[in-house]
Parts: sequence; structure tokens; C-alpha cells
Amino acid sequence: MLIHTNKRYIIAFAATTVLLIAAVICFVWLLGHHGFLEVREERCYFSSELHLYCPGCGGSRAVLRLLEGDVIASVLSNPFPVYIILLLLRMWGALLYNTFLSRNGKEVTVLYEWEAWGILVVVLGIFIVRNLLLIFFGIDYLGDMTGAGYFLT
Repeated sequence: MLIHTNKRYIIAFAATTVLLIAAVICFVWLLGHHGFLEVREERCYFSSELHLYCPGCGGSRAVLRLLEGDVIASVLSNPFPVYIILLLLRMWGALLYNTFLSRNGKEVTVLYEWEAWGILVVVLGIFIVRNLLLIFFGIDYLGDMTGAGYFLT
């Protein structure tokens, strides 16, 4: 049998798919009609007061670069959006498999524990690496702290 006999799986898959489609439509609408994703010139409170990058710095640029098709520039701006998109696609694929293709009760795990920990690793990793490069080596590859921080001259 191709379709899973448990109706809960079908309902969960359908609801998740509808929510994902609605989220994409809303995102595209906001992007097109309200300038939702614009790279701001002003810094956030964290970076303006501490002169360090916060974990979210570069997130808007990362999404914009991704929408433009430049994956490398997106990851260099902030790897978190790419990680989350890939994680959500894999989770949706696992849910798709469990709903329509699993046989004899053999299901794929929708979210592994290491993937959830990966979110924390990516967020803390980008925060630590960026600020260590900025403080100890004067490397500011986003260019937001040039001339504004205590660490760069």
C-alpha cells in the first residue's frame, strides 16, 4: 500500500503543506509590497552599543542573497537562514515519506536530536567566529563595524 493507513499522518502532512504554502505566499507578498527585506543602514542595539556582531547580524542580507540565487554570499552573510531552510525541507521530506511511502511501519525520523542542536551550533558559531575575527584580527567581512567599533582603527 502506497498511502499510509493512519489518517493522522495524512492530516498532519496536508496541514503542514498548506501552512508552508501560505507562509511562502505571505513572505513573497510582504517582500513585494512592503519592502519587507531591506538591508538596514542602522545597526541593532547590540552592535551599536557593544560594537560586536549579534547572532542575527546579516540575516536580512542572507535571505536577499539567497533570493537572488547567490548561496555563497548568503552563507557568508549569515548561514542560519540557509541551515533552517535545508532543515525544514528535510523535515517536510521525512513527513512526506512517512505519510505516503513508508511500508510496514518503517518511518523516518522527522527531526533528529543532532539537527536541533545544529541550530544552536550555527547561531553560537557565527556569533563567536565573527566577533573573534573582528576583535583579534580586525577582519570585518560584512563591513558594518568599520570605523564604528573600538576594535578597528
